[in-house]
Amino acid sequence: MALIPTVPIVHTRLFLLICVLLGTGCGQQLEQLREHYRPTSPRDAYIHGLVQSGIDQRLIVQRWMAEGEAVLERPTLPTLPYVEEGYLMASDIMALGYHLELTRGQQLIVEARSDDGFVVFADLYEPSTAEGELIRRLSSADSTGRLIWDVRRTGSHLLRVQPEILSEGSYILRIRTSASLIFPVAGHSISSAQSLFGVERDGGRRSHDGIDIFARRGTPVVAVRSGRVTRVQTTARGGKQIWLRDVMEHNFYYAHLDSQMVHEGDRVQPGDTLGVVGNTGNARTTPPHLHFGIYQRGPHDPWPFVYQPTLRPSRVAVDRAPFGSWRIVVEPVYLHAIPSRRSTDRSQINPSARIHVIGGTASWYHVRLDDGRSGYLSSSDLIRTRAGEYPDMVESAGIAGRG
Repeated sequence: MALIPTVPIVHTRLFLLICVLLGTGCGQQLEQLREHYRPTSPRDAYIHGLVQSGIDQRLIVQRWMAEGEAVLERPTLPTLPYVEEGYLMASDIMALGYHLELTRGQQLIVEARSDDGFVVFADLYEPSTAEGELIRRLSSADSTGRLIWDVRRTGSHLLRVQPEILSEGSYILRIRTSASLIFPVAGHSISSAQSLFGVERDGGRRSHDGIDIFARRGTPVVAVRSGRVTRVQTTARGGKQIWLRDVMEHNFYYAHLDSQMVHEGDRVQPGDTLGVVGNTGNARTTPPHLHFGIYQRGPHDPWPFVYQPTLRPSRVAVDRAPFGSWRIVVEPVYLHAIPSRRSTDRSQINPSARIHVIGGTASWYHVRLDDGRSGYLSSSDLIRTRAGEYPDMVESAGIAGRG
């Protein structure tokens, strides 16, 4: 991870924030920021700068950090692929939280950025599974706002997106999944896969620990990831086989090859040809295909590792004018946990309630209530609200003095 001085946008805006809060010359504080320090994430680097400058006890900073923790307890549930656009006011002290259900083998790609000069921090967490256990940070976006993570455990994940303090302007957030491996048969895709993982074989005496990818005899079979060839062998069941191991100790199994073109100990890169498709071993009565398996302390379904989604996110279709505004509910409306009319997880919001319109996705508005709840409001429900007064959160947070 780079030192703070190599992230110029964060550094400059942090300098300005320090000057505002201290109301003094900032030369000495900036020298403190240049101390040798290797943060675990850009957000940690930012917080370290606040601590080193002596302003971490200011109420506005304390609220910013508390909001970053609290939002992980009340995330929204986006449907992937997801695109959100929004607008933040300088007086907003907030963070956005998203609950993501991910499958081992997928690659998560998050892009969080603003074109208005402020940095947006994005951090991915794995929730705690036992009472009293701390959540574990898995990855953080780089200085460009891009986060890429190969999912290692199926289940719930938490994404926090938080702008710098005193940020004002528009932002855009994109969340999607992709294959974490390149496809093992050149020129083919998941549509060529048949006989999937877990299918019963030999009258139920065993299960299929991989997927079969059908292609013409002689089609190149390629390395899905960089690694070392650990075995090149021939057996009665798998025929001509190749085993490849990556740095994460995944073992990739290629079987029924017509020919092998590598040797044990060879180092290969993604896309390098290992052999060609055939039907050797117990596949000699079937059309040519590659049996592809993935093992790491047991077999894993290769499908999510090589499946490349083709669905594109719906464009943001709501009126952007209300972004960043506060609204007062005039008639009962519904707060949805998921931006979908098929969602049954919704709660009624009664008249006089205040709603902060953060942004929008597809035909939904991403909103937050005074009580901290977040969710989605349909565009048809927004017309049942009226413009409300904007609270001065910065002044209430004590920007001029300690809390």
